[in-house]
Amino acid sequence: MSAGSAAWRARVDASIDPRFERAFAIVDAVHAEQQRGTLEPPRLARLRQELAHLLAEIDGLVTPRTPRGTR
Repeated sequence: MSAGSAAWRARVDASIDPRFERAFAIVDAVHAEQQRGTLEPPRLARLRQELAHLLAEIDGLVTPRTPRGTR
C-alpha cells in the first residue's frame, strides 16, 4: 500500500472511530522498529496486546479501559 493510500485510509478510519488512529499508530511503530531492528520481544508483546485490546473494544467484545486518573 502506498504512503498516500495508507494516510487516506487512516484518516477515513479515524473519522469513523478515533481508536483506529491509535491502532494504525501501533502498527506503524511495530513496522518502523522492525525495519530498524530495535524491536525488543517484551515491547512487541505489549504493543500486540494493546492492539488486540483496542480492536476488541472497536468490535464491542470488551469494555473500554478507563483512562488513568478518571476514577
